[in-house]
Amino acid sequence: MKFLLFRLWNYLRGYVIIIVEGFFLEKFINICARRGIRLWDVRLQAERRVTAKTGISGFRLIRPVARKTGCRVRLLKKRGLPFVFSKYRRRKAFFAGAVLFFILLNVLASFVWCIEITGNEKLDRVFLENALAANGIRTGVLKYRIDTRRAVDRMMLDVGRLSWISISIRGTKVKVEVREREDLPEIVPRHIPCDIVAQRDGIIRQVIAKEGIETVSEGDTVKKGQVLISGRVPVKGGEQHRLVHAMGTVMARTWYEGEAQVEPERTETVRTGRVIRDHSLVLFSKELDLIRKRVGFSEYVSEESRKKLTIGDDLVFPFEWVTVSHYEVVNLQASISEEDARETAAREAYKKALGRVPDGAEIMRENIYFTEQDGKLTAKAVLECIENIGRPIRIGGN
Repeated sequence: MKFLLFRLWNYLRGYVIIIVEGFFLEKFINICARRGIRLWDVRLQAERRVTAKTGISGFRLIRPVARKTGCRVRLLKKRGLPFVFSKYRRRKAFFAGAVLFFILLNVLASFVWCIEITGNEKLDRVFLENALAANGIRTGVLKYRIDTRRAVDRMMLDVGRLSWISISIRGTKVKVEVREREDLPEIVPRHIPCDIVAQRDGIIRQVIAKEGIETVSEGDTVKKGQVLISGRVPVKGGEQHRLVHAMGTVMARTWYEGEAQVEPERTETVRTGRVIRDHSLVLFSKELDLIRKRVGFSEYVSEESRKKLTIGDDLVFPFEWVTVSHYEVVNLQASISEEDARETAAREAYKKALGRVPDGAEIMRENIYFTEQDGKLTAKAVLECIENIGRPIRIGGN
């Protein structure tokens, strides 16, 4: 620690590195020590040559010592802050520009220029940005005016689908992390009468009624919304009934389908390798065209890339470099084998069908069917499942 402080102190005061040559090097060093001329990092380079470091004031006093001892002193390097200032003191525009740059950088760092939202799956990003803006969080606002705790409380009240939200400020970026509230099925309280009805079409495989009356049996085909276990229990010979909270499990065979189409003969767009790029600069919200070329391709596709000026991950500034690349393309006829077409169509159809299978359903059988019409191959995937299709519905309600 002392060594670091010593180096820092010498850099602030300034020092020089010298070469001393002569026959009486020891005498030279001893006289410097007696006269209070501080030398450090003294190193022997050859038989009659040493290098050393000394302060600016010490270097001014060293010439008489060199003459007295018959040694030759040469200046090798200058080090330290005074020499830096001396080097650039005539470049006033450079210093003014540097000072102005740091002032501008500090001013820009006091505002919010980026809002990063993570964790949203069903909630639209634009909707969340509007909700944040209503609570004072938007790009261009002074970040010291943002009350994150108040914004969190207001967002939880304003956005009903949120179960949790965190808002933090890092540099010029506001990081918003949300957790959405899951859609849970309606739970009918135990004291309220209800029926068990079908959530979807199916063929009954097993009915277990813990409370209520079974209205279907194994092998029956049922439609969505049909009562499976009734909460109306007959009493006194069936002329009257009492209402109960129906409970039970109804397992049924259900089917989920997915289709995908593949054309064995199709047109593919291929890039030729030729490209034209346009460049523009976005300052705040104003876009300035810097390089704009005429696109002479008959057919092309365009891709845009944006790169913001950032320092690290959290210091984002309102300057953006925009590059639009125009790639020349040609259309080529391509064909795939029937085997590859069938495999591709089957894979896509199965993926679509699997996406419709709800959690908790057990897949019992998988079937793939193919049809061909007008040169197009269509695959249809059918997944047969076993699942509980019953859900409670209030009697007289929805």
